[in-house]
Amino acid sequence: GTTGLGGREIDSYQLNTKIIESWISVCSQRHRKSCHPVWTEELSAIRLIDVGTRTIMKYPGKDCNYIALSYVWGGVKQGSFQLGSNLKLTRLPQTIEDAISLTVNFGKQYLWVDSICIDQADGADKQDQIGRMWSIYRGAYITIIALSGKSANSGLPRVGPHVHNQPQLRCSIDGKCLVGLMPTLTQQIWEAPWGKRAWTLQEALLSPRCLYISDHQMYYECNEMQCCESLDDTNSWAHKLSYDSGPAVG
Repeated sequence: GTTGLGGREIDSYQLNTKIIESWISVCSQRHRKSCHPVWTEELSAIRLIDVGTRTIMKYPGKDCNYIALSYVWGGVKQGSFQLGSNLKLTRLPQTIEDAISLTVNFGKQYLWVDSICIDQADGADKQDQIGRMWSIYRGAYITIIALSGKSANSGLPRVGPHVHNQPQLRCSIDGKCLVGLMPTLTQQIWEAPWGKRAWTLQEALLSPRCLYISDHQMYYECNEMQCCESLDDTNSWAHKLSYDSGPAVG
């Protein structure tokens, strides 16, 4: 017979982007529209980082798959950037640098980060762009959530070379490797600085797909499923269901 859920070994030093891609693939192929990014007119006036050229550019148009970042600043003073600013010679806070690297690894071109894509020195622009943030998170292909970071300088665990993971418990019995399942997403949110901010929680609620990166493991959550890295759901029948294959609602 087929097995359901099993444990999965976590690499403490490297983020496994193949797992993330498989989660997104299941979501985009099997789930309803509520999991898909929502395009609104509000997006036409936002700015994005082109991660290839590290330039701030205008939102390129309706079919643009951009990634959004949700993180806490934690008192880190950030610069101000305008349309056309080039970030090649700018050393950005580590969490933002790591989000740029992860966007490149995903094969995506655009990233939205509040401190870069909103001109912090221009009060009117700030007010205008903050008013568009609900649309920005709803319209993102996926939102990367820096769950364990205490500040913008904390970095994303296992993306940059500087932050590795809390080691996973593992042992071998009769030649079988047993692994610990790590804390749940709810446990992590309760403890994390990110989970104590109303606006960051709102960013997650607005985003159709979230990738939480903590110093224990990754979690994926969309409007129809939740997955975590230490739980291997490859053989899970539940994770393979599409909306149409569920029990009829009468």
